[in-house]
Amino acid sequence: MKTNIVIEDAKLFVQIAALVLIASPLCAQTFQTKSEQTAKTDSVSRANVLDSLVHWRSTDSIPNSRYISFNEFLATVAADNLDYAVQKYNISIAQAQVIVAQLYPDPSLSVGFTTDVTPVPADQKFGNVWSVGASETILLGGKIGDRQDVAEKNMTAAQAQTEDFFRNLRATAAQAYIAALVADSDYKENERSYVNLAGLAHINEERVSAGDLGKTDLIQSRVDAIQARGAVLQADATRRQAFIQLSHLMSRRSVDTVYRPMGSLTILLVSPHIFILDSLIARAKATRPDVIAARRAVESARFGVDLAHAERWPDLTVGAGYTYSGASNNTVSPFPGEQAADVSLSIPLPISDLVNHGSIDVAQFTYEQAQKSLEVAELSAENDVRQGYSQYLLSKEQFEQFSGDMIADAEKVRAARLYSYKAGSASLLDVLTAENTLASVYLAYYGTLSGYANALVTLEQAAGMWDVEF
Repeated sequence: MKTNIVIEDAKLFVQIAALVLIASPLCAQTFQTKSEQTAKTDSVSRANVLDSLVHWRSTDSIPNSRYISFNEFLATVAADNLDYAVQKYNISIAQAQVIVAQLYPDPSLSVGFTTDVTPVPADQKFGNVWSVGASETILLGGKIGDRQDVAEKNMTAAQAQTEDFFRNLRATAAQAYIAALVADSDYKENERSYVNLAGLAHINEERVSAGDLGKTDLIQSRVDAIQARGAVLQADATRRQAFIQLSHLMSRRSVDTVYRPMGSLTILLVSPHIFILDSLIARAKATRPDVIAARRAVESARFGVDLAHAERWPDLTVGAGYTYSGASNNTVSPFPGEQAADVSLSIPLPISDLVNHGSIDVAQFTYEQAQKSLEVAELSAENDVRQGYSQYLLSKEQFEQFSGDMIADAEKVRAARLYSYKAGSASLLDVLTAENTLASVYLAYYGTLSGYANALVTLEQAAGMWDVEF
Protein backbone atom coordinates (compact mmCIF):
# COMPACT_ATOMS: atom_id res chain seq x y z
CA MET A 1 0.00 0.00 0.00
CA LYS A 2 2.74 2.41 0.95
CA THR A 3 4.64 1.34 -2.14
CA ASN A 4 1.74 2.28 -4.37
CA ILE A 5 1.45 5.74 -2.73
CA VAL A 6 5.13 6.44 -3.28
CA ILE A 7 4.90 5.35 -6.91
CA GLU A 8 1.87 7.56 -7.47
CA ASP A 9 3.67 10.54 -5.83
CA ALA A 10 6.69 9.94 -8.01
CA LYS A 11 4.57 9.95 -11.14
CA LEU A 12 2.91 13.21 -10.05
CA PHE A 13 6.31 14.82 -9.43
CA VAL A 14 7.56 13.76 -12.84
CA GLN A 15 4.46 15.22 -14.50
CA ILE A 16 4.86 18.51 -12.63
CA ALA A 17 8.55 18.72 -13.54
CA ALA A 18 7.73 18.08 -17.17
CA LEU A 19 5.14 20.83 -17.12
CA VAL A 20 7.65 23.23 -15.57
CA LEU A 21 10.24 22.39 -18.22
CA ILE A 22 7.70 22.92 -20.96
CA ALA A 23 6.29 26.14 -19.47
CA SER A 24 9.63 27.78 -18.68
CA PRO A 25 10.61 28.65 -22.29
CA LEU A 26 7.09 29.86 -22.95
CA CYS A 27 7.16 32.20 -19.89
CA ALA A 28 10.61 33.47 -20.76
CA GLN A 29 9.53 34.11 -24.31
CA THR A 30 6.39 35.93 -23.12
CA PHE A 31 8.41 38.11 -20.68
CA GLN A 32 10.94 38.91 -23.37
CA THR A 33 8.17 39.91 -25.79
CA LYS A 34 6.64 42.30 -23.23
CA SER A 35 10.05 43.89 -22.53
CA GLU A 36 10.67 44.40 -26.21
CA GLN A 37 7.23 45.92 -26.63
CA THR A 38 7.87 48.31 -23.71
CA ALA A 39 11.26 49.28 -25.11
CA LYS A 40 9.72 49.83 -28.52
CA THR A 41 6.97 51.95 -26.95
CA ASP A 42 9.53 54.07 -25.08
CA SER A 43 11.59 54.42 -28.24
CA VAL A 44 8.53 55.53 -30.21
CA SER A 45 7.61 58.02 -27.45
CA ARG A 46 11.11 59.50 -27.45
CA ALA A 47 11.08 59.63 -31.23
CA ASN A 48 7.71 61.43 -31.18
CA VAL A 49 9.05 63.97 -28.68
CA LEU A 50 12.14 64.56 -30.79
CA ASP A 51 10.00 64.87 -33.89
CA SER A 52 7.77 67.45 -32.19
CA LEU A 53 10.85 69.46 -31.23
CA VAL A 54 12.35 69.23 -34.67
CA HIS A 55 9.06 70.15 -36.37
CA TRP A 56 8.66 73.22 -34.12
CA ARG A 57 8.41 76.41 -36.11
CA SER A 58 9.58 79.78 -34.82
CA THR A 59 7.88 83.02 -35.74
CA ASP A 60 9.34 86.48 -36.10
CA SER A 61 6.06 88.19 -35.30
CA ILE A 62 5.68 89.87 -31.90
CA PRO A 63 2.14 90.82 -30.83
CA ASN A 64 1.41 94.55 -30.42
CA SER A 65 4.77 95.54 -31.87
CA ARG A 66 5.51 98.71 -33.82
CA TYR A 67 8.55 99.52 -35.88
CA ILE A 68 10.24 102.82 -35.10
CA SER A 69 12.94 104.54 -37.15
CA PHE A 70 16.18 105.74 -35.64
CA ASN A 71 15.39 109.43 -36.11
CA GLU A 72 11.91 109.04 -34.63
CA PHE A 73 13.37 107.13 -31.72
CA LEU A 74 15.93 109.85 -30.93
CA ALA A 75 13.28 112.56 -31.26
CA THR A 76 11.01 110.71 -28.85
CA VAL A 77 13.84 110.24 -26.37
CA ALA A 78 14.63 113.97 -26.52
CA ALA A 79 10.97 114.88 -25.98
CA ASP A 80 9.83 112.30 -23.42
CA ASN A 81 12.81 110.93 -21.50
CA LEU A 82 12.11 111.62 -17.84
CA ASP A 83 15.75 111.88 -16.76
CA TYR A 84 16.30 114.53 -19.40
CA ALA A 85 13.14 116.34 -18.32
CA VAL A 86 14.45 116.44 -14.76
CA GLN A 87 17.78 117.80 -15.96
CA LYS A 88 16.12 120.61 -17.95
CA TYR A 89 14.66 122.04 -14.75
CA ASN A 90 18.17 123.18 -13.85
CA ILE A 91 17.92 125.75 -16.66
CA SER A 92 14.63 127.09 -15.33
CA ILE A 93 16.06 127.28 -11.83
CA ALA A 94 19.14 129.15 -13.10
CA GLN A 95 16.96 131.59 -15.04
CA ALA A 96 14.99 132.28 -11.88
CA GLN A 97 18.26 132.93 -10.05
CA VAL A 98 19.06 135.66 -12.60
CA ILE A 99 15.82 137.41 -11.65
CA VAL A 100 16.62 137.00 -7.96
CA ALA A 101 20.03 138.59 -8.49
CA GLN A 102 18.35 141.74 -9.83
CA LEU A 103 16.30 142.32 -6.69
CA TYR A 104 17.03 145.52 -4.79
CA PRO A 105 16.53 145.85 -1.01
CA ASP A 106 13.00 146.89 -0.13
CA PRO A 107 12.49 150.21 1.69
CA SER A 108 11.47 150.18 5.34
CA LEU A 109 8.49 152.06 6.79
CA SER A 110 8.11 152.79 10.50
CA VAL A 111 5.15 154.27 12.39
CA GLY A 112 5.32 155.26 16.08
CA PHE A 113 3.07 156.49 18.86
CA THR A 114 4.22 157.71 22.25
CA THR A 115 2.04 158.50 25.27
CA ASP A 116 2.91 159.53 28.79
CA VAL A 117 2.07 156.80 31.30
CA THR A 118 3.67 158.47 34.32
CA PRO A 119 1.41 158.03 37.41
CA VAL A 120 0.82 161.75 37.88
CA PRO A 121 -2.27 163.91 37.56
CA ALA A 122 -3.48 164.47 34.03
CA ASP A 123 -2.59 168.14 34.06
CA GLN A 124 1.00 167.14 34.62
CA LYS A 125 1.27 164.60 31.72
CA PHE A 126 3.00 165.38 28.49
CA GLY A 127 1.10 165.24 25.24
CA ASN A 128 1.00 162.24 22.86
CA VAL A 129 3.61 162.01 20.10
CA TRP A 130 3.02 160.53 16.63
CA SER A 131 5.86 159.68 14.28
CA VAL A 132 6.30 158.18 10.84
CA GLY A 133 9.53 157.40 8.99
CA ALA A 134 11.01 155.57 6.00
CA SER A 135 14.47 154.28 5.12
CA GLU A 136 16.16 152.75 2.12
CA THR A 137 19.45 150.87 1.83
CA ILE A 138 21.59 151.87 -1.12
CA LEU A 139 23.95 149.12 -2.28
CA LEU A 140 27.40 150.41 -3.08
CA GLY A 141 30.28 148.85 -4.97
CA GLY A 142 28.23 147.50 -7.90
CA LYS A 143 26.81 144.51 -5.98
CA ILE A 144 23.68 144.19 -8.11
CA GLY A 145 25.62 144.12 -11.37
CA ASP A 146 28.12 141.56 -10.07
CA ARG A 147 25.38 139.33 -8.70
CA GLN A 148 23.60 139.44 -12.03
CA ASP A 149 26.81 138.59 -13.90
CA VAL A 150 27.41 135.57 -11.67
CA ALA A 151 23.80 134.38 -12.06
CA GLU A 152 23.88 134.75 -15.86
CA LYS A 153 27.10 132.76 -16.14
CA ASN A 154 25.64 130.09 -13.88
CA MET A 155 22.62 129.96 -16.17
CA THR A 156 24.77 129.46 -19.27
CA ALA A 157 26.73 126.79 -17.40
CA ALA A 158 23.45 125.03 -16.53
CA GLN A 159 22.43 125.16 -20.19
CA ALA A 160 25.75 123.62 -21.23
CA GLN A 161 25.46 120.92 -18.56
CA THR A 162 21.98 120.06 -19.80
CA GLU A 163 23.28 119.85 -23.36
CA ASP A 164 26.06 117.57 -22.15
CA PHE A 165 23.47 115.37 -20.41
CA PHE A 166 21.62 115.04 -23.70
CA ARG A 167 24.89 114.34 -25.54
CA ASN A 168 25.44 111.31 -23.31
CA LEU A 169 21.77 110.34 -23.41
CA ARG A 170 21.76 110.47 -27.21
CA ALA A 171 24.80 108.20 -27.36
CA THR A 172 23.20 105.78 -24.89
CA ALA A 173 20.01 105.74 -26.96
CA ALA A 174 21.94 105.15 -30.19
CA GLN A 175 23.85 102.25 -28.67
CA ALA A 176 20.60 100.77 -27.35
CA TYR A 177 19.11 101.03 -30.85
CA ILE A 178 22.20 99.35 -32.29
CA ALA A 179 21.93 96.58 -29.70
CA ALA A 180 18.28 96.05 -30.63
CA LEU A 181 19.11 95.85 -34.34
CA VAL A 182 21.91 93.37 -33.72
CA ALA A 183 19.78 91.28 -31.37
CA ASP A 184 17.07 91.11 -34.02
CA SER A 185 19.63 90.07 -36.64
CA ASP A 186 21.06 87.43 -34.29
CA TYR A 187 17.58 86.04 -33.80
CA LYS A 188 17.00 85.77 -37.55
CA GLU A 189 20.37 84.06 -38.02
CA ASN A 190 19.65 81.52 -35.27
CA GLU A 191 16.24 80.95 -36.82
CA ARG A 192 17.85 80.36 -40.22
CA SER A 193 20.29 77.88 -38.73
CA TYR A 194 17.48 76.04 -36.96
CA VAL A 195 15.45 75.79 -40.17
CA ASN A 196 18.46 74.35 -41.99
CA LEU A 197 19.18 71.79 -39.27
CA ALA A 198 15.52 70.81 -39.00
CA GLY A 199 15.47 70.31 -42.76
CA LEU A 200 18.56 68.15 -42.47
CA ALA A 201 16.78 66.01 -39.88
CA HIS A 202 13.86 65.55 -42.28
CA ILE A 203 16.26 64.48 -45.01
CA ASN A 204 17.78 61.90 -42.66
CA GLU A 205 14.31 60.59 -41.79
CA GLU A 206 13.67 59.91 -45.46
CA ARG A 207 17.07 58.27 -45.91
CA VAL A 208 16.51 56.03 -42.87
CA SER A 209 13.13 55.02 -44.26
CA ALA A 210 14.82 54.24 -47.57
CA GLY A 211 17.42 52.14 -45.77
CA ASP A 212 20.52 54.02 -46.94
CA LEU A 213 21.33 55.70 -43.60
CA GLY A 214 21.83 54.49 -40.07
CA LYS A 215 19.77 55.74 -37.14
CA THR A 216 22.84 57.25 -35.46
CA ASP A 217 23.06 60.04 -38.03
CA LEU A 218 19.33 60.65 -37.69
CA ILE A 219 19.59 60.99 -33.93
CA GLN A 220 22.62 63.27 -34.27
CA SER A 221 20.82 65.58 -36.72
CA ARG A 222 17.78 65.69 -34.44
CA VAL A 223 19.91 66.61 -31.45
CA ASP A 224 21.61 69.42 -33.40
CA ALA A 225 18.24 70.75 -34.55
CA ILE A 226 16.92 70.76 -30.99
CA GLN A 227 20.01 72.60 -29.78
CA ALA A 228 19.46 75.16 -32.54
CA ARG A 229 15.87 75.55 -31.35
CA GLY A 230 17.17 76.41 -27.88
CA ALA A 231 19.46 79.02 -29.41
CA VAL A 232 16.46 80.56 -31.18
CA LEU A 233 14.54 80.84 -27.92
CA GLN A 234 17.53 82.43 -26.19
CA ALA A 235 18.02 84.89 -29.04
CA ASP A 236 14.33 85.78 -28.89
CA ALA A 237 14.58 86.53 -25.17
CA THR A 238 17.65 88.68 -25.77
CA ARG A 239 16.03 90.76 -28.48
CA ARG A 240 12.86 91.26 -26.43
CA GLN A 241 14.98 92.66 -23.61
CA ALA A 242 16.65 94.99 -26.10
CA PHE A 243 13.22 96.15 -27.29
CA ILE A 244 12.17 96.83 -23.70
CA GLN A 245 15.24 99.04 -23.27
CA LEU A 246 14.04 101.18 -26.16
CA SER A 247 10.72 101.71 -24.40
CA HIS A 248 12.53 102.57 -21.18
CA LEU A 249 14.62 105.27 -22.86
CA MET A 250 11.45 106.74 -24.34
CA SER A 251 9.88 106.58 -20.85
CA ARG A 252 6.97 104.52 -22.12
CA ARG A 253 5.00 103.12 -19.20
CA SER A 254 2.63 101.02 -21.30
CA VAL A 255 3.69 97.41 -21.74
CA ASP A 256 1.12 96.82 -24.49
CA THR A 257 3.30 98.14 -27.32
CA VAL A 258 6.69 96.69 -28.16
CA TYR A 259 8.92 99.04 -30.15
CA ARG A 260 11.17 97.39 -32.72
CA PRO A 261 14.03 99.05 -34.61
CA MET A 262 13.88 99.36 -38.35
CA GLY A 263 16.64 99.94 -40.85
CA SER A 264 20.05 98.38 -41.15
CA LEU A 265 23.53 99.10 -39.88
CA THR A 266 24.91 98.42 -43.33
CA ILE A 267 24.02 102.00 -44.30
CA LEU A 268 27.17 102.97 -42.43
CA LEU A 269 29.13 101.24 -45.19
CA VAL A 270 27.45 103.19 -47.98
CA SER A 271 28.82 106.52 -46.77
CA PRO A 272 31.93 105.74 -44.70
CA HIS A 273 33.12 108.42 -42.32
CA ILE A 274 36.55 109.98 -42.68
CA PHE A 275 38.01 111.62 -39.59
CA ILE A 276 41.15 113.65 -38.89
CA LEU A 277 42.33 113.24 -35.31
CA ASP A 278 43.66 116.76 -34.77
CA SER A 279 40.46 118.29 -36.13
CA LEU A 280 38.37 116.10 -33.85
CA ILE A 281 40.41 117.13 -30.81
CA ALA A 282 40.11 120.83 -31.67
CA ARG A 283 36.38 120.46 -32.22
CA ALA A 284 35.90 118.65 -28.93
CA LYS A 285 37.71 121.35 -26.95
CA ALA A 286 35.74 124.08 -28.67
CA THR A 287 32.22 122.65 -28.83
CA ARG A 288 31.78 119.86 -26.30
CA PRO A 289 29.08 120.92 -23.83
CA ASP A 290 30.98 119.72 -20.77
CA VAL A 291 34.02 121.81 -21.78
CA ILE A 292 31.75 124.79 -22.43
CA ALA A 293 30.14 124.28 -19.01
CA ALA A 294 33.59 124.26 -17.39
CA ARG A 295 34.47 127.44 -19.28
CA ARG A 296 31.27 129.13 -18.09
CA ALA A 297 32.09 128.02 -14.54
CA VAL A 298 35.44 129.81 -14.82
CA GLU A 299 33.73 133.00 -15.94
CA SER A 300 31.20 132.70 -13.14
CA ALA A 301 34.00 132.22 -10.60
CA ARG A 302 35.81 135.27 -11.97
CA PHE A 303 32.69 137.37 -11.49
CA GLY A 304 32.44 135.78 -8.07
CA VAL A 305 35.78 137.35 -7.16
CA ASP A 306 34.47 140.76 -8.25
CA LEU A 307 31.33 140.15 -6.23
CA ALA A 308 33.39 139.25 -3.15
CA HIS A 309 35.20 142.58 -3.42
CA ALA A 310 31.92 144.42 -3.96
CA GLU A 311 30.35 142.76 -0.93
CA ARG A 312 33.03 144.36 1.24
CA TRP A 313 31.73 147.80 0.40
CA PRO A 314 29.46 149.07 3.20
CA ASP A 315 25.89 149.87 2.24
CA LEU A 316 24.42 153.32 2.83
CA THR A 317 21.08 153.62 4.57
CA VAL A 318 19.06 156.81 4.01
CA GLY A 319 16.14 157.62 6.28
CA ALA A 320 13.53 160.36 6.67
CA GLY A 321 10.92 160.90 9.40
CA TYR A 322 8.14 163.14 10.64
CA THR A 323 7.10 163.69 14.30
CA TYR A 324 4.04 165.45 15.71
CA SER A 325 3.64 166.26 19.41
CA GLY A 326 0.07 166.69 20.55
CA ALA A 327 -1.15 169.35 22.98
CA SER A 328 -1.49 168.55 26.70
CA ASN A 329 -2.81 170.02 29.94
CA ASN A 330 0.70 170.19 31.31
CA THR A 331 1.47 173.86 31.54
CA VAL A 332 5.14 173.16 31.53
CA SER A 333 5.01 170.88 28.48
CA PRO A 334 7.44 172.30 25.95
CA PHE A 335 6.07 173.28 22.57
CA PRO A 336 2.67 171.65 22.52
CA GLY A 337 1.60 170.86 18.96
CA GLU A 338 5.21 170.70 17.80
CA GLN A 339 5.95 169.19 14.35
CA ALA A 340 9.42 167.94 13.39
CA ALA A 341 11.05 166.36 10.34
CA ASP A 342 14.36 164.54 10.25
CA VAL A 343 16.73 163.04 7.68
CA SER A 344 19.37 160.45 8.53
CA LEU A 345 22.27 158.71 6.87
CA SER A 346 23.91 155.59 8.31
CA ILE A 347 26.79 153.49 7.13
CA PRO A 348 28.48 150.56 8.91
CA LEU A 349 32.15 150.71 9.65
CA PRO A 350 33.86 147.75 7.87
CA ILE A 351 36.37 147.19 10.62
CA SER A 352 36.19 143.36 10.39
CA ASP A 353 36.76 143.45 6.63
CA LEU A 354 40.02 145.26 7.19
CA VAL A 355 41.50 142.30 9.04
CA ASN A 356 39.44 139.38 7.63
CA HIS A 357 39.88 138.55 3.93
CA GLY A 358 38.25 135.13 4.13
CA SER A 359 35.44 135.86 1.67
CA ILE A 360 37.88 137.13 -0.94
CA ASP A 361 40.16 134.13 -0.40
CA VAL A 362 37.21 131.77 -0.87
CA ALA A 363 36.24 133.47 -4.11
CA GLN A 364 39.81 133.50 -5.38
CA PHE A 365 40.39 129.82 -4.61
CA THR A 366 37.07 128.95 -6.25
CA TYR A 367 38.21 130.80 -9.36
CA GLU A 368 41.54 128.95 -9.42
CA GLN A 369 39.75 125.65 -8.87
CA ALA A 370 37.43 126.39 -11.80
CA GLN A 371 40.45 127.06 -14.01
CA LYS A 372 41.94 123.68 -13.11
CA SER A 373 38.57 122.04 -13.71
CA LEU A 374 38.56 123.55 -17.19
CA GLU A 375 41.99 122.07 -17.87
CA VAL A 376 40.72 118.70 -16.65
CA ALA A 377 37.67 118.94 -18.93
CA GLU A 378 39.80 119.80 -21.97
CA LEU A 379 42.25 117.01 -21.21
CA SER A 380 39.40 114.56 -20.70
CA ALA A 381 37.87 115.59 -24.03
CA GLU A 382 41.19 115.07 -25.80
CA ASN A 383 41.68 111.69 -24.15
CA ASP A 384 38.14 110.60 -25.04
CA VAL A 385 38.70 111.54 -28.68
CA ARG A 386 42.03 109.73 -28.86
CA GLN A 387 40.58 106.57 -27.32
CA GLY A 388 37.46 106.76 -29.46
CA TYR A 389 39.50 107.32 -32.63
CA SER A 390 41.77 104.37 -31.86
CA GLN A 391 38.80 102.10 -31.15
CA TYR A 392 37.07 103.30 -34.32
CA LEU A 393 40.06 102.43 -36.51
CA LEU A 394 40.38 99.01 -34.85
CA SER A 395 36.67 98.24 -35.22
CA LYS A 396 36.72 99.38 -38.83
CA GLU A 397 39.69 97.12 -39.58
CA GLN A 398 38.03 94.17 -37.85
CA PHE A 399 34.87 94.69 -39.83
CA GLU A 400 36.59 94.97 -43.19
CA GLN A 401 37.48 91.28 -43.11
CA PHE A 402 33.75 90.53 -43.36
CA SER A 403 33.05 93.07 -46.07
CA GLY A 404 34.27 90.71 -48.79
CA ASP A 405 32.84 87.38 -49.88
CA MET A 406 33.30 85.50 -46.62
CA ILE A 407 29.59 85.04 -45.97
CA ALA A 408 28.89 84.15 -49.61
CA ASP A 409 31.72 81.60 -49.57
CA ALA A 410 30.43 80.05 -46.34
CA GLU A 411 26.96 79.74 -47.85
CA LYS A 412 28.38 78.08 -50.96
CA VAL A 413 30.35 75.58 -48.87
CA ARG A 414 27.27 74.74 -46.83
CA ALA A 415 25.14 74.24 -49.98
CA ALA A 416 27.85 72.07 -51.58
CA ARG A 417 28.22 69.91 -48.48
CA LEU A 418 24.46 69.41 -48.26
CA TYR A 419 24.26 68.45 -51.94
CA SER A 420 27.10 65.96 -51.54
CA TYR A 421 25.47 64.57 -48.41
CA LYS A 422 22.21 63.94 -50.24
CA ALA A 423 24.18 62.16 -52.93
CA GLY A 424 25.95 60.05 -50.32
CA SER A 425 29.44 61.40 -50.98
CA ALA A 426 29.77 63.48 -47.81
CA SER A 427 29.35 62.66 -44.15
CA LEU A 428 26.95 64.20 -41.69
CA LEU A 429 29.91 65.72 -39.85
CA ASP A 430 30.86 67.61 -43.02
CA VAL A 431 27.40 69.13 -43.28
CA LEU A 432 27.21 70.05 -39.60
CA THR A 433 30.66 71.62 -39.74
CA ALA A 434 29.68 73.72 -42.75
CA GLU A 435 26.43 74.78 -41.05
CA ASN A 436 28.20 75.75 -37.83
CA THR A 437 30.82 77.66 -39.80
CA LEU A 438 28.15 79.60 -41.65
CA ALA A 439 26.35 80.46 -38.40
CA SER A 440 29.61 81.53 -36.78
CA VAL A 441 30.45 83.78 -39.74
CA TYR A 442 27.03 85.42 -39.63
CA LEU A 443 27.19 86.04 -35.87
CA ALA A 444 30.75 87.32 -36.12
CA TYR A 445 29.65 89.64 -38.91
CA TYR A 446 26.86 91.11 -36.81
CA GLY A 447 29.22 91.39 -33.86
CA THR A 448 31.87 93.31 -35.78
CA LEU A 449 29.22 95.48 -37.45
CA SER A 450 27.85 96.29 -34.01
CA GLY A 451 31.34 97.11 -32.76
CA TYR A 452 31.93 99.38 -35.74
CA ALA A 453 28.63 101.22 -35.21
CA ASN A 454 29.20 101.62 -31.47
CA ALA A 455 32.74 102.88 -32.08
CA LEU A 456 31.37 105.48 -34.48
CA VAL A 457 28.81 106.64 -31.92
CA THR A 458 31.45 106.82 -29.19
CA LEU A 459 33.85 108.79 -31.38
CA GLU A 460 31.25 111.34 -32.43
CA GLN A 461 30.04 111.64 -28.86
CA ALA A 462 33.62 112.31 -27.73
CA ALA A 463 34.18 114.88 -30.48
CA GLY A 464 30.95 116.74 -29.78
CA MET A 465 29.49 116.10 -33.23
CA TRP A 466 26.57 114.05 -34.54
CA ASP A 467 25.65 112.84 -38.01
CA VAL A 468 24.88 109.17 -37.31
CA GLU A 469 21.97 107.69 -39.24
CA PHE A 470 20.89 104.14 -40.00
